[in-house]
Amino acid sequence: MQKMVKEKVWRVKEANPVLQQILSRKLGISPLLARLLVNRGVLTIEDARLFLKGNLNQAGDPYLLPDMHRAVEIILAAIKDRKNILVYGDYDADGVTATALMVKVLERLGARVDYYIPHRLTQGYGLHEGALHRARQAGVDLLVTVDCGISAKKEVEAAKRARGPEIIITDHHQVPEEIPPALAVINPQRRDSPYPFKELAGVGVALKLAQALLQAAGEGETAWHDYLDLACVGTVADIVPLTGENRLLVKHGLPRLAATANPGLQALMQVSGVKAEKMGAREVGFALAPRLNAAGRMGDSRMAVELLLCRDPVRAGELAAQLDRENRERQQVESRVLAEALGMLDALGRNRDLVVVLASPGWHPGVIGIVASRLVEILYRPVLLVSLDGDQGKGSGRSIPGFHLYQALSSCRDHLLAFGGHEGAAGFTITAGRVDALREALNDYAAAVMSPDLLRPGLEIDALVSLEDIPCEVVAELESLRPHGHGNPEPLLACCGVAVINCREVGREGRHLKLLVRENGTVRDSIGFDLVGYLENLAPGEAVDLAFVPSLDQWNGHVRVQLEIKDLRRSRERKEVSTRQEPGTDPERGMDDFLAALHTEAEKSPVQSPYFFFPEFVQRKLAEYEQKGSGSLAAALQIPGGLNHHAATSLECSAFPRVACTTERVPDTLQPTAELPFQIMDLRGQSSRPSWLAGLADARQRLLVVVGSAHRTVELALYLSRVCSGSGRQVAFCHPWLNRQQQEALRKLFARGELNVLLTTPSLAPALAGAGTGHLVIYNLPYHREEWDLLLAAALAGEVRSLWLPFGAEDMQEARFYLAALAPDRDPLARLYTLLHRATGGNGARPHGREAGPVETDGDGFSRRLAGLLRRGGCPWVQDFTVALGLKVFSELGLVEWSPPGSGWPVSLRPACGQKLSLEASPTYRRLHQLKKEALAWQKHALEAPVREIVAGFLTERRL
Repeated sequence: MQKMVKEKVWRVKEANPVLQQILSRKLGISPLLARLLVNRGVLTIEDARLFLKGNLNQAGDPYLLPDMHRAVEIILAAIKDRKNILVYGDYDADGVTATALMVKVLERLGARVDYYIPHRLTQGYGLHEGALHRARQAGVDLLVTVDCGISAKKEVEAAKRARGPEIIITDHHQVPEEIPPALAVINPQRRDSPYPFKELAGVGVALKLAQALLQAAGEGETAWHDYLDLACVGTVADIVPLTGENRLLVKHGLPRLAATANPGLQALMQVSGVKAEKMGAREVGFALAPRLNAAGRMGDSRMAVELLLCRDPVRAGELAAQLDRENRERQQVESRVLAEALGMLDALGRNRDLVVVLASPGWHPGVIGIVASRLVEILYRPVLLVSLDGDQGKGSGRSIPGFHLYQALSSCRDHLLAFGGHEGAAGFTITAGRVDALREALNDYAAAVMSPDLLRPGLEIDALVSLEDIPCEVVAELESLRPHGHGNPEPLLACCGVAVINCREVGREGRHLKLLVRENGTVRDSIGFDLVGYLENLAPGEAVDLAFVPSLDQWNGHVRVQLEIKDLRRSRERKEVSTRQEPGTDPERGMDDFLAALHTEAEKSPVQSPYFFFPEFVQRKLAEYEQKGSGSLAAALQIPGGLNHHAATSLECSAFPRVACTTERVPDTLQPTAELPFQIMDLRGQSSRPSWLAGLADARQRLLVVVGSAHRTVELALYLSRVCSGSGRQVAFCHPWLNRQQQEALRKLFARGELNVLLTTPSLAPALAGAGTGHLVIYNLPYHREEWDLLLAAALAGEVRSLWLPFGAEDMQEARFYLAALAPDRDPLARLYTLLHRATGGNGARPHGREAGPVETDGDGFSRRLAGLLRRGGCPWVQDFTVALGLKVFSELGLVEWSPPGSGWPVSLRPACGQKLSLEASPTYRRLHQLKKEALAWQKHALEAPVREIVAGFLTERRL
């Protein structure tokens, strides 16, 4: 195969087998979906649950945004006093939807409200002193900005000197060093903001203010849901990451948008040709948003706001039609500018410059940014276009990954009148006579900093797969990743060495490529839109590598997997190159190498045993049964030998003393006392715990974090290493599945201060707390009073200054799951007995010569097979050990007999005794249910009682 179109560099995103297996197992999803989540920065179980199944109740508390209380008080007072309020917005789709949303909410609350949008071409972005002066003359008392204002320090100061209007700022853009002296400044990116999600669009910030206003005004907790249609449009249009709360707003906003009662949005959908049943993020981004943006690009964006506020369907239809005409005009102007720019490049040579700089007096300043983006797609190099007007020009630039456009312009600031922007895009003004000098300076800068590889377009591959790895069920599961957008792209997979069965062009103009490909015995249809250029170099029988997005194609009642090709190339030999070092345990050879080795070993732990994923409390109780030598029970439990070793050696150092403590209740902090010389920070119910922990890790020194299970130490350590920017990156995990030498090495690193954050489990906390930790975090709710007492004793014996308690109700939900497995009730035990009875034909033993039934497996698989049948039968909490413990109960009741281990059918039923038996007659049943009762009662107490009560016995028993 000859070189195809524009060759791309394929970059396969690095896999993280540890997190992949943790997410897959704990969430019950495929390893491929787990890998795609990790690729998108979803690194914890909490975040993954929010991503896949989040609901609007999990949206952030608006009062976590600084100044929200003050803003609500001021606005509600202004409404009550009949003051004039002006909503000051922006001319893009984010700004106009935010403006319409805020006006609608204020009108609902009875406000006297109007709106103002600056003109893109004559005024430009942001607050302007002239506009503030006119507002003051018009009698505006209170001005509320949306999607702008955070950089308007000078303008706000001028308004204060002029005694009005008063200003409240809501914005989402980068916060400068000094924020404007407005009455309230609401921005999730403020440095003092504890709001858990920082990437809201301007309309998202406006929605948070609306949520707080509506709730404070008594409109109900969910009244803000009425504005999700507008919030969805603005969020998608602004190309903010579709993760976190943005994903919630769009995922739940799309169906509301499809069924909207807003006449303006209905009319916009109609002129855009968008069907309600097909509404998705793509339809918003490529059909609705461009028409809203067209008003601002080509003229006055007030028309877009008027449409969104319109109550008359006839007038809405007229406005939507006008916006549609504006959009078509924008497309025509854009095409003309693009053609002229390409003509200029053909005359100059398209590849002459590393950075393309073009200027013309005939170019509309409202479209040059879009055209620059189109040219970047064609040329794959930075492009800056200048619209000249007399002796000055307005410029707009777009860049490629790896070339920081703002820094490049900073190096050439002597040639510019003004500039601003970020890594990928920038705007500037320039004297017409300096355009050539700017071009030369930018190319000199690029020659010094740009490598040749930077000019080769890249393709970010999520994973290499085989065609057989993506059957219909897996592709259907990948639908849970929708809606796609910035930060959450469609899953891009690659398969190497597939054979082309046939290939042809399709489509009205023959622009698309249709392939039928095969790998081993799996055949797949595939299509590449606008990729017919590859056809002349393809032939049946040739082996190719495909990069594709999988989807499901339904036709005549049949569902099949189809591949949307994004790139293809001649199949090439792939050599796997590993840079990992062999595992070791000597921290003296270098902490980075040592921790890398631990991560390598961690990849094996989830494979070794499912018990790696169980709470340590459950593991310890199971190990106790193993230690008691319960006949064949230990074999049936399939507990790894190492688990018993870990439980015995790690826990014996503390023996779980029965102790507790008491202090006076304070809402947030319990101050140290002589008997309890550390603070207790009561943060129970802390939302977004992983991100909260990351902030704490970066802000505090020497943090020991105790979680409930071994896999969580690995999961959260990897998460912190990815997201922390400061001291939180010096992180490791230490759990009982590591050997003693590794545990001791980690303790020494922590004691020497070479590790700032160490995640561990309760059994290892006493030894590690004594290594000089400053802060102890009990991240998960302890299962039982004995675990709580152990950790308090560890804090008291160690050098702990602060004890943090962020655990919450979700921990108890998980505990109920595992406690139900550890102490099964009558229903699952009855189902288990029924399975055994059916498998033996009702006579207690397998008949001679009978073939193995559904639960009859060899040796070790016996409990696992029965547990699987029970889970499928309606008992999802059942584990392998649940079956073994149930059999122990039956044995104590005289209902079953154990056969020798390895017999293939290890259990036989005894003849019925003819009388009803009580489960309470089994010592195992009584003991386990007493344990469950104690654990659940203590957990409820620990979540609901004041801190002084949940630590009440600690100091008392120490005094005794």
